[in-house]
Amino acid sequence: MAKNDNSHAVRFYESLAKLEEEAAVEFAEKHPLSKSADIAKKFAWAKAQCAFLEERFPPEDMAEVRARCHCEAGAAMARRMRGYLEKSADLSEFARMFNQREKYVSLEAVEDGLLFIYPECYCSCVKRVPEPISRTWCLCTLGHIRGLMSQVLDREPQVELLETIKSGGERCVVKVYM
Repeated sequence: MAKNDNSHAVRFYESLAKLEEEAAVEFAEKHPLSKSADIAKKFAWAKAQCAFLEERFPPEDMAEVRARCHCEAGAAMARRMRGYLEKSADLSEFARMFNQREKYVSLEAVEDGLLFIYPECYCSCVKRVPEPISRTWCLCTLGHIRGLMSQVLDREPQVELLETIKSGGERCVVKVYM
């Protein structure tokens, strides 16, 4: 049997197994992904994962499975963000301070929270393939931002995926409800 040792494959297996072990085993056997997988293989695996989830599970289960597949949020970034937040009078000032000092993502204060805005896709599984992928794939971003903001706020915030580049949007946008 092919290796299933890619970190994305391991995270997906563990996440799906929390919901349904049998489904996790089935997907891993049909769609193995090794550490040495190239860009095309990773993208095909990601598409297969979306189709598998979409055929078998309701949206809320898909969202939780994908959210658990997130890349870890850095503790250093969380500490910097907490510092910006503590020095800010409100969310608008927090977003301005963050945007002046950080790269790769910007923040925008909105009435009931913050928008995390990514100008490009950073996902190593799909970013280099020019074709779109289901929005289901991008739900991992919710887990990433929820984890980051949990460290910043000392509580788990509600998050919502509003737009993704890989599903046809101009940017990736996640709303954090404060």
